[in-house]
Amino acid sequence: MRILIFLLAFSAFAEVPVIEMKNAKALYVVDGDSISLSMRIKDIDTPEKKQNCRKTVDKIISCGMVAKQHLQKLLNNLPGKLMIDPVGIGYYGRVLVDVYKGGINIGEIMVEDGIAYAFSPRYKPSERIAKKNKRGFWGYYKPPLNPKKWRKRYMRPLHK
Repeated sequence: MRILIFLLAFSAFAEVPVIEMKNAKALYVVDGDSISLSMRIKDIDTPEKKQNCRKTVDKIISCGMVAKQHLQKLLNNLPGKLMIDPVGIGYYGRVLVDVYKGGINIGEIMVEDGIAYAFSPRYKPSERIAKKNKRGFWGYYKPPLNPKKWRKRYMRPLHK
């Protein structure tokens, strides 16, 4: 069974894209008339919730929490309208999106700020600049392990 989900980009009167999904794995049922949709920002990868890193020689922090807070800060503090552009369905059934706030590409900013890894060639130039300038995690004593490698090492496999 296919589930059709409608997302509003700007207002109740905006043209609404349709997202087709093979199953409801990316949905969370809030209550009898509300659902929440799991989305993933396309082409970036950030540390997992339980992933720690060494900020200084003697200070270990949750890099996953730092990444989460940085994304929240960008979404809450950048001026302008929030636009979520669905661009596909990912491996685990989540909707892949490009996110913009006031016309600024949030995925690209996360990589430029040194808080996200480039998950594809799209943001590799931004990642190189962040590393060179020691921005975000790249300025830490020991930056976090690439999240993909961390998941492979520490998390049990997820099944589709």
